[in-house]
Amino acid sequence: MRPPGRHHPNISRPARQRSHMPNGTVPFNFKNYFENDAYIYYGYVGPIITVFVIIMNVLLIATIIKGKFRTSTHAVMVAIAITDILTGIIPVPFNIRFFGVDHVVNFLLIDWCYIFEICQIILPRVFHLISLNLTVALSIERFFVVSFPLKVKQFCTMRNGTLFSIAVIVISVCAQIDTFLDVSYEPVKIISRDRKFTLTGCRRLIKTRSNEEFIARMFILRFIPCILLIVFTILLLRKSSDIQKWRKQSTVSSNAAASLERMDFAVSLIASIACVTEIVTASLLLNEHFSSEYRITTENALLSGIIYVVYMTVSPINLAILCFLSERFRQSFIGLILFCRR
Repeated sequence: MRPPGRHHPNISRPARQRSHMPNGTVPFNFKNYFENDAYIYYGYVGPIITVFVIIMNVLLIATIIKGKFRTSTHAVMVAIAITDILTGIIPVPFNIRFFGVDHVVNFLLIDWCYIFEICQIILPRVFHLISLNLTVALSIERFFVVSFPLKVKQFCTMRNGTLFSIAVIVISVCAQIDTFLDVSYEPVKIISRDRKFTLTGCRRLIKTRSNEEFIARMFILRFIPCILLIVFTILLLRKSSDIQKWRKQSTVSSNAAASLERMDFAVSLIASIACVTEIVTASLLLNEHFSSEYRITTENALLSGIIYVVYMTVSPINLAILCFLSERFRQSFIGLILFCRR
């Protein structure tokens, strides 16, 4: 059932009914988001899940800080948590207002068109791919820890992990800088039939890309990171298994060696889940591109909403994995919860 009262917040319902666009130009609107109830994912489900994501990732960061985890592995995990928070929270204010409260089916004013593009599409995509690349960095970093255990204390520090994360973020942003140029908006005059007022809507202009160019871009930004995740996850698990005997001889107790092995497995599990999620969703987006070519259709509006919710649902799993596999992390997390209850 469609909720009542959908209207543009800057136009009264009678005025909207009497308005028209010259030369038959149709301004950008949210009709496709409401025709198949895609707005539910953006205006209701997404914000609720985002609140949960923020809480879980804040707890992850707080546990790492309170537990005094000072390795490069934990520095990269903090960076992943921060980018996951930003991926979810940036579109929330826009989504709540336009999809959850106002139910805006009609056109947007020109200023809101740019805000929509930046908050709803560009920045969440950029931060999501940064998170993916940081997960690759996490796998590479952990493989280095396992492969060169005698150099861990010298190189795998919190400071170096932070610098490594910053470098990955900068490279990721530079690789996506043309994303900000893919779409532009052209002002469209919207005139009431009685000509008592004129408003400025927008027309969405999309940069033309060949299918070959789009596939190459998808392969570089999404599938290559997935391939790297697969390769380094396999190498990490094999190296971790090979080094266990040395760890048991070099560490104070067998529990310490087991803890290191569980951390290796935790990183491998985090990487595997991120890889599977990305491959599935990237394949769906690639298939959808050939039918829509960047245009917002009824089908890809729904698909994007579902993917948005899936990404947000998978995001907090890092905390659960660490709590389940790392006894020290679990104790620090419980201590944090008990401290917060006081």
